[in-house]
Amino acid sequence: MSTGSPEFVMPPPESTAASMRSEAQQARRPVEIVPPDPAVLEPDGFDPTEHGGRRRLRWTHLAAAAVLGLVAGIGVPGALVAAERAGADTAAQELRAAALAYVDAIAAGDSRAATEMVPIRGLAYAAPPEVLRAARTIEVPQVEVVHVEGDRGTAEVHYRVYGVDVYRTLQAERVDDAWQLRTSLAEVVDAREPGNSLRATVAGVRLGGFLPVMLYPGVYTFDAAAGPVLVVGGDVFAVDGDPRTPTAPEVTVTVVPAVAERATELAEAAIESCRERPGCLVPSGSRLRFVDRVTLTASDPVARTIDLIVGFTALDAPAQPFFQMQLRAVLDDRDEPLRWECGQPGVLGGPTSTCEP
Repeated sequence: MSTGSPEFVMPPPESTAASMRSEAQQARRPVEIVPPDPAVLEPDGFDPTEHGGRRRLRWTHLAAAAVLGLVAGIGVPGALVAAERAGADTAAQELRAAALAYVDAIAAGDSRAATEMVPIRGLAYAAPPEVLRAARTIEVPQVEVVHVEGDRGTAEVHYRVYGVDVYRTLQAERVDDAWQLRTSLAEVVDAREPGNSLRATVAGVRLGGFLPVMLYPGVYTFDAAAGPVLVVGGDVFAVDGDPRTPTAPEVTVTVVPAVAERATELAEAAIESCRERPGCLVPSGSRLRFVDRVTLTASDPVARTIDLIVGFTALDAPAQPFFQMQLRAVLDDRDEPLRWECGQPGVLGGPTSTCEP
C-alpha cells in the first residue's frame, strides 16, 4: 500500500487551452479546395514530349470552354425565334401593303386595277372603268389589322362611303411568295328599271340586263334621261361593298311637264262632267285644287301604255277633302300620247274610257 500523496496535475495555462480549442474548431471546418496555381500545373518551359506527348489543360481553358458551351446552348434557339419573328413581321407587312394597294385603287377610281388584284368570280361582271370614275369614291381608306398564319392571312380594311364608316375583312393567301387577296369589294347592284323604253344607266352604262353588274364602293347617280312622256334618273345611291347589305336602288320615273299639264286638264274636264251626273263622288259646287305632281303608277312597254294618277282637293267638302283620278295614255311608235282614257273621279283601279276633249 502506497503511502505517498496522490499526483496532482495542474490545468494548462489559458493560452494553451485557447490554442487547443482553436485547433479543434479548425479541424471541424469544411475543407476549402483551392484550385492550384496554373504555374504549378504547367510551369514555364514545359515540353510535352517529355511526358508522353500529352499536354495538360489549364483551368482557364476549362472555364472558357464551359462558358462557350453555355452561350452556344442558349444562342441557337434564340436565333431561330428571332428569325421566325422577323419572317412573320415581313409577311404581315407585305399583306398590309397588298390590302392597302387594293383599297387605294378603288379610292382612286381605278376599277381595272382593282379587278386585276382581286378578280370577280361567278356569273357577274364588273362595270366598265367609266362607271367608278363618275362616282364619288371611298374616303380615308386604311388597313386596320393584319393577321398572318402560315400561308393564309386576313386584313381588316376601313373606308367611308357617303359619311358611313365601313369595315371589311379581306381573306388572303400567299401564292409563289406573293399575297393574293380572295375577297372582292365589288357588289352586285340590282337596279330596278322602270319598265319602259328608258333604261337605268350610270355614266351611260346600263345596270340591268342578262348578267348582274358589280360596282365598287362609292356614291353613284343615275343618268337623267327624258323621253316624250317620261323622265328617268337623277337618283343618288351608295354602294358600301358589303354583301350583307345588298344594294337595290330605285329609279325615279316622272312625267314631263307638258304631259302632266295635259293630264290635269283632262282630269278637270272629266270631274266637271261627273258632277253634272247623279252619283258622282265629288261634291258639286266645291272648289277644286289640283296637286302639282302627276304620279306614274304603271308603264307597259308591250301594250305601250302608261297609267297616271291626278290628285285634287275639294276645299268645301270637309267629309272627304282629297280625291284621286286615274288616267291612261296610249302611246304611238314614237312614245308620244296617241289617245287618253279617263277613269271615274275618286275611284282607282276601275275601267277607263276615252276622255272627253
